[in-house]
Amino acid sequence: MIKKVLYLTRLDPLNYQSWSGTTYFIYKALKKNFSVTTVGPLSNRMRYFFIIKKYFYSLFKIKFDIDRPILVAKDFARQIQSNLNLNYYDFIITSEPYLVTYLETEIPIYIYTDFVFSTYYSNYFFNQKIHYSSLKDGNYCEKIALKKSKKIILTSKYAISDASKYYKINKKNFLRLPFGANIVRIPSLLTFKQKLLRKNFEVCNLISVGVHWERKGMDKACRLVDIINLKGQKAKLYIIGAKPPRNFKISPNVILIDFLKKDSCKDQKFFSDLMYSSHFHVLFSKSEAFGVANVEASAYGLYNIVHDTGGTEGAVTNNLNGFRFPIKKSIYFIANHIIDIFSNKKRYLKNSLKIKNFYEQNLSWNIISLKLKKIIT
Repeated sequence: MIKKVLYLTRLDPLNYQSWSGTTYFIYKALKKNFSVTTVGPLSNRMRYFFIIKKYFYSLFKIKFDIDRPILVAKDFARQIQSNLNLNYYDFIITSEPYLVTYLETEIPIYIYTDFVFSTYYSNYFFNQKIHYSSLKDGNYCEKIALKKSKKIILTSKYAISDASKYYKINKKNFLRLPFGANIVRIPSLLTFKQKLLRKNFEVCNLISVGVHWERKGMDKACRLVDIINLKGQKAKLYIIGAKPPRNFKISPNVILIDFLKKDSCKDQKFFSDLMYSSHFHVLFSKSEAFGVANVEASAYGLYNIVHDTGGTEGAVTNNLNGFRFPIKKSIYFIANHIIDIFSNKKRYLKNSLKIKNFYEQNLSWNIISLKLKKIIT
């Protein structure tokens, strides 16, 4: 008998853009093995009151989280509770722990996410003051939710270690499971092999996918492509989504591409063609919860060149689908490393196929859906 699952999300689970597509693809992964009912998007009915507070504190450069106050968490629970009271489910799953903090239920709860609240704030807002009540309420709601969950599924060892330590939860309650690629047009192995054999090696094409210029380290990626050219290897860098600061000078080696919509057939094809023509995915994030873009690059057999920071180890395994370099590693060393890989076409093609196979066996949503089923049942 197919088990019934209640999937909770504050966002719209059927919207490709929700949480960069992760909300939608978790829903699709669950649908492969379960009868899924969704509750979401949820309404923050106190939103405007807290937006005023957020704006006020922003004048003093203090961040205030409008979705984490205890009053909001209780209201979210009320919106969900009415569904629970009318229907039966075998289990509940969510990526937003605060949605279950005040739920009154005996149904087993599973949390599947990349970072917990404490890790999120320590990694993403280390240069910014956070309002005391945001930290207090956020950590309180997170701790209650994690402790009442049957299993906490996180995408990296780093996230598990940090969550276990901060909230004093036994590591046995955690499981590690990555996210898959949040793209619809993923090439089959046969199509990939055909495209791989036609890949051009006259110019070394780098691609960087991310919206936040500074946090994603796009300035460093720009320096990298210039250095590769100075060393005698022609190279281009395609940056998708991020826009540079006004005073940042873009070199002729860098091509900026606007944000691509994942629900647009035209944008999907454009993205796919870019990935086929690229050789390396470069993302020097200063902080990173996981890095779905690295998984998406792996689906196209691209080497991932990333910083070894935060949860990147959940998406990039050294010498398998890329390389994680320490943040302080010389950019000249990284440039030489890329040139060395690119210069041997036969070896590159062989390893690109290995990366694609690694993705199919470890990082595809098909594989992840099967692992989710095993965890839950």
